[in-house]
Amino acid sequence: MVFFAAINLDFFLPRFAPGNAAEIFASGTRLPSSEIALLTERFGLDKPLYIQYELFLKGIFANWPPDFGVSFQYYPYSVSYLIGVRIPWTLLLIAISLLLSFQISYLLAGFSTIKRGSKFEFGSLYGSIIFWSTPAFWIGMILIWVFAVWLGWLPVFGSIGFKPGSGLSYAYSVIIHLILPVLTLTAVIFGQNYFVLRGASQEVIKNDYVLAAKARGIKKSTIAFGYVIRNSLLPLVSLTGYSFASILSAVVLVEAVFGYTGIGDLIVDGILNRDYPVLEGSFFYMTLIVVIGGLIGDLLLLKLDPRLRR
Repeated sequence: MVFFAAINLDFFLPRFAPGNAAEIFASGTRLPSSEIALLTERFGLDKPLYIQYELFLKGIFANWPPDFGVSFQYYPYSVSYLIGVRIPWTLLLIAISLLLSFQISYLLAGFSTIKRGSKFEFGSLYGSIIFWSTPAFWIGMILIWVFAVWLGWLPVFGSIGFKPGSGLSYAYSVIIHLILPVLTLTAVIFGQNYFVLRGASQEVIKNDYVLAAKARGIKKSTIAFGYVIRNSLLPLVSLTGYSFASILSAVVLVEAVFGYTGIGDLIVDGILNRDYPVLEGSFFYMTLIVVIGGLIGDLLLLKLDPRLRR
């Protein structure tokens, strides 16, 4: 039901925005109204809404992979081709950022458990709150100003250089363009992850088995990472599985700021140009990622905590 409601919103929400692709294409030009009418007909926007909706549902359920037609803006490329080209870049960005944020949150939460009440603990906590509450686009613009404009170390725009070459040269171009987007998205995800992990660890540390480990003289680092943080991961895994929607919304902002050629940047172009097929296809696959992310989160919880299988 949730998935069906989501794909209906994918269809109707873009059409609630004023104007259509033909009118936007003609804006700033001197195209006569007859030409605009031909464009409207070419895009199929002259058909009644219920017929457009019927074609939309047929494209999803009568084909696999789903067929969303041809992009208005990138004609004659199909939506499936555009998403197939761009989604690997987005998945690469998300995967690296998630791994980094998990590692940083895990280490900082562990050291905060060892140094409870210290400046390190309070600094980590306040830092996570700042990152969590700061918009992704603002963090991205600050990083651009510092590392690209002021220091000139990293590129500002794109996912690869204009002449990336091949082999190691291509890999270097990909990595150097990936650094700032990854840092931005990692900072956003870290703020939430650390806050949840620290909160869970404050409850775990009160358990009897932790007090018993302290009484046996086990090292603080072993207690922190082997007992406290390890048993505090369940809320974090559950949160990550169900927070893919917020992560993807942050990805759209990050890719828009850096002009990173992923699916988020494609969505922004689709919104600006009322490219309905692109928006329908992009939102469909993002919805699919959110649903799959929630399912993976549930399966990991069952794996980590056998009590949930009962």
